[in-house]
Amino acid sequence: MRLAALVMSQKGTKSSAVAETGEMTPSRSEVDDDFAEFVRARQHQVLRAAHLLCGDPQEAEDLARGAFVELALHWSQVREDVPDRFVRSTLYRDAMALRHTESHAVPVLDRLSPKDRAVTVLLHFEHRSERDAAEVLGISMGGVRSRAHAGDGLDGLLADAAEPIIEQDFVDAARSGARARKLRQRRIGIGSAVAVALVAVAIVVVPRGSTTDRANPVPTPSSPRPTSLAPSAQRDPDTFSLSTVTTQVGPDLSQVNALPRIDDLTRSQVALPETLTFGPETVIPTLGEVGNNSAPVRAVLLRRSPDGMRPVLVRPTLSNPFVLVEALTLEPNVDEGGNTSEPLEVTAIANDRRHVMFLQPDKVLVLDAFSGKVSTFAVADAHLEGGGWTPDGRSVIAWSTTREWRVTPATGAADRLGQVGAGLGRHKVVVDGDGTMRVLEFDDQGNNTKTIGGPRVLSDVWGSTFTNVDSRVATGGFLSQATALEANIHRPLRLFQGVFTIDSSTMAQARLLLAPGSEGVATGCCEVLGWAFNDQVLIRWKGRDLLAWNVRTGALTRVSTLPVSGEGSPLGRAGLAVALAP
Repeated sequence: MRLAALVMSQKGTKSSAVAETGEMTPSRSEVDDDFAEFVRARQHQVLRAAHLLCGDPQEAEDLARGAFVELALHWSQVREDVPDRFVRSTLYRDAMALRHTESHAVPVLDRLSPKDRAVTVLLHFEHRSERDAAEVLGISMGGVRSRAHAGDGLDGLLADAAEPIIEQDFVDAARSGARARKLRQRRIGIGSAVAVALVAVAIVVVPRGSTTDRANPVPTPSSPRPTSLAPSAQRDPDTFSLSTVTTQVGPDLSQVNALPRIDDLTRSQVALPETLTFGPETVIPTLGEVGNNSAPVRAVLLRRSPDGMRPVLVRPTLSNPFVLVEALTLEPNVDEGGNTSEPLEVTAIANDRRHVMFLQPDKVLVLDAFSGKVSTFAVADAHLEGGGWTPDGRSVIAWSTTREWRVTPATGAADRLGQVGAGLGRHKVVVDGDGTMRVLEFDDQGNNTKTIGGPRVLSDVWGSTFTNVDSRVATGGFLSQATALEANIHRPLRLFQGVFTIDSSTMAQARLLLAPGSEGVATGCCEVLGWAFNDQVLIRWKGRDLLAWNVRTGALTRVSTLPVSGEGSPLGRAGLAVALAP
């Protein structure tokens, strides 16, 4: 079963009678006509894209036919929603799974990995946006930008290479393929039912005088198997193995409130309030009103103002833990692709819990929270989009899509680095185009000193990699196609993203925490924000809650409620970005 089919099989079907709106469900003939019309409107473009992805006419035909077969199997679920994205997701993910491809009429495609080729075809042949490409491929927008291949006349070269491909009609082939698949699945289901029945009979006919261990009776086949991590069982979570990685499923939004709060010891260590946000009416004292004060900064938020966004420091030892930095007005960051983001990085707070950095076009700002002084360091890059402090707290690493810089506040130096991808912390998890995971190790100055191979369970990572004092790393990531397929067989909950952690010193004790319903979330469902003690990862879960995940026991606990405002939110409300102190 293809991955896309597995995903869409979890979506509910519409009522076969009269919908709640009072509209009649379309007849079978109307559904069939809609399907045929949709396929014939897109089959030529899908076949041409398939040819660019694999380079072989027969393989391209198989890819296109397979995508439309999957669509036929799930047409009733997706016809009113996302049929176009469904077809393309199936096509591109199947193409990326091919072990080999033929030579291309466009030589530049020969030099690209399957994933890089998929990004290139989506952007330069299908003319999709970066966000659309991320949705189709199940990777982050940063992953799309890092794999995008630019070249003079590339759009025209791809169009010319696809032009000779002759259109084929896939309607009948899709319908017959879907019928054959359903028949095969029905036969498998009947066989499984017979096997279960035989086991049940065997259990029933065990004689009373049997030597069967009555203290440990055999469970009956009808015993329900848990399909998600129940909040009441967080201390002993239901786990399964994915490629030797211990895996569990986290709560959906309806289950989060049933999680226990963190214990008092952990609360004192993270020093964060239970509500880490504020509203438009919240009165917040300014840094000027607080005056010189050595209260440590434990988190930073942003507050919307008429002319931009202003930082809000979270200093829990003060009577009012929120402090507005009135002297700083920040504008959104704009990357080289024109995408905007809030001007606050997860790693904005130095390890002294005193200095905070902010990225702005052509400069890096550093705030001394104790004195209120703001220092400006010029950087010749108008599209800075990410950065943070190095582990020693002496330098800031800032980057755009194509350039990277090291700013040293003590000297005022802003040096361009020779490579993009230097580490902020002691480690960084990366995934190559062929699915190979690598854990990079860095010294205090951000220089790569060691590379270690990891399990092949992710297709991409997003967000920062955080390391605890025991060299265990944690990061957010997208599952590889094979891993997602296996995960959804174990737990059919649309599992595509989660948090990955491993002991980088031994490359053992790997764990995954997967988010249910994470299909199609391009920006990430569960962002790692740091560590609490040595064994608890702090995670922004589904954007709304800060959770602590014990990587030894699997226990999940609630820490704080986070901002959930979006574009167009009222002035005075908190932005979405959050930075936590190391």
